Amino acid sequence: MSEKVTFKAELRTKTGKSANRQLRNQGMVPVVFYSQDGENLVLSVNENEFVKMYRKVGTTRVFSLEVDGKTYDTLIWKVQMDPVRPRPNHIDFLGVSKDRTLKVDVPVVTEGKAPGVKLGGRMAIYRPKLTVACTAATLPAEIVVNIDSMNVGDTVFVNEIDLGEGASVVFDNNFALVRCAAGRGSKAAEEEAEEE
Repeated sequence: MSEKVTFKAELRTKTGKSANRQLRNQGMVPVVFYSQDGENLVLSVNENEFVKMYRKVGTTRVFSLEVDGKTYDTLIWKVQMDPVRPRPNHIDFLGVSKDRTLKVDVPVVTEGKAPGVKLGGRMAIYRPKLTVACTAATLPAEIVVNIDSMNVGDTVFVNEIDLGEGASVVFDNNFALVRCAAGRGSKAAEEEAEEE
């Protein structure tokens, strides 16, 4: 497991559009920190330092947020981007408790090489993210689907995803998550077309 990142934020007293505009002009971004324990803080962070940290931790890694001498286990909850320029406009942090359950959208990635792709198939990921119920300690950075044994027509359904103890995917209906679909011009695609 990688080392937990530490990131500093400053308390701010001024709020509102004018104060936020001033902050952004100084290279800072307005932040609101919400805690699972009910504590809320109005903060600001350095824009460049935040962007670097965001690239490193994304929205699924807990980091240590330092505010006024105190540290909080925190997730990046929401990043509102500027509608014109590629820069953060506003950020929400979520302070997490070790044992409290939370729901987080976790990215889905595949690993391995599917034999079906060599035969002309193509991999399709139907959901780029899944909602996971977990604690901060059991939060996966990503959901890895191994495709080493997938042939053309094989499908992995969401109910087959096992995240281990303390974490589970939230879903109402079982749906296809990853499929090795027949590629155009492949024998399997022709057979499917004939069947139809």
